[in-house]
Amino acid sequence: MPTAYIQARMDRAISSQPCKVLKAPNRPVAIREQYITDSITLLALRSQGDGHSVAAYKVQDENEVTRFTASGGKYNGRPCRESRDALGLPFIATGAPRLVPFGSFMFTFTNLAATDTKVSMGDKEVTLEIERYGRVLESLDIVDGDRKFTEVRESVHHNQKLALTPSTRRNYRPVLDIIVTPGVDLSLVTAIAILISDSVLGSE
Repeated sequence: MPTAYIQARMDRAISSQPCKVLKAPNRPVAIREQYITDSITLLALRSQGDGHSVAAYKVQDENEVTRFTASGGKYNGRPCRESRDALGLPFIATGAPRLVPFGSFMFTFTNLAATDTKVSMGDKEVTLEIERYGRVLESLDIVDGDRKFTEVRESVHHNQKLALTPSTRRNYRPVLDIIVTPGVDLSLVTAIAILISDSVLGSE
């Protein structure tokens, strides 16, 4: 399976800067070009099952159609999550990240949508910043340079309850809303949203 190079790095502070305006990237970004969206797309990330489940996460569109799934971190005895598309084809495997109780982090990958054939694979490497803003409800921006092209946040609409205090957040596994701009690979933001759920919210 083709893989993307992924690296996470913690920045130990919640951003105090104003949230950026949602804006499409200045060029397509993707680990799988066939999943690049051409319009604003709304997705919902739902956790289900447990660490041994074949589909511990599912990502659905506005019509509640499942677009992607991800296995539990202990599925088949492997210490990683394997993400698959709606046909069951794997597109990325991610290791178990450490818990990030606060702060932002970085996500580095090879942009397979880069069109310049003269550029080496190393020069196609892109680093995104995942900026964390929420202090009561989690809200994170996926930023490329000065452009926020995706927003991931705890869903007010889809969650039956909201955990507003530390005691109520224990074992809390909220649904996350994902807002994606045109020119962005939906499988890429799915992988990042799952890392957010694992590393920020501590879901299993």
